[in-house]
Amino acid sequence: MKSFFNLFIDSAKSLKNLRTLATTGMLLAMAIAIRSLAIQVTPDLRIVFTCIPISLIGLLYGPVVCGMSTFALDLIGFLIDNKSARGYSIELAMVVILSGILYGIFLYKQTVKPQWSDLLRVALARFCVIFICNICLNSYFLYTLYVNPDFTLLGATEDMKNAFAVWITPRVVKNLAQFPVDFVLLAAVIPAAQAAYTKVRAQYSRNDRKLSER
Repeated sequence: MKSFFNLFIDSAKSLKNLRTLATTGMLLAMAIAIRSLAIQVTPDLRIVFTCIPISLIGLLYGPVVCGMSTFALDLIGFLIDNKSARGYSIELAMVVILSGILYGIFLYKQTVKPQWSDLLRVALARFCVIFICNICLNSYFLYTLYVNPDFTLLGATEDMKNAFAVWITPRVVKNLAQFPVDFVLLAAVIPAAQAAYTKVRAQYSRNDRKLSER
């Protein structure tokens, strides 16, 4: 349990490091660029691959930094799009933050190599985000906020439950169908990106030591 909470403590401490802020800023800019290429299927359903830079933030800097990054990405995306009369939703923002925290919990301080034992952790991280955040929480809040405000899980009539089932089915199909694609992309990018980051960081550390010795 202590090591679990240490993930959050160490992640928060990394915010003091300028390198953390710079790298996170670059990955966040990449996520914003990828988000702009999203395929909008319906007003409530889009296909996008921002999970790649976001998962890298979770891997490198943990749940606190990644949660803040996903919130920043969501807020910036809302301000850029702002094509509808919908206001910014605190409920949906909390779900977005949770997705970043999940990536950090699963990936922070882990060495991910191109082998199944490591890639399984990547798959679990992405699947948890898809199931908990996208399919369950996001769907519920989108439906109750913008489709049927009278809907509740416990007090819904049979007709209301059937209507919700019809509405959520394309979201479930889309998310489950996209999962293998997401996993292949993450499995290809994360090990290579971590290896490159480790190499660059080691080079900077050697340079810093040489400067301090002069």
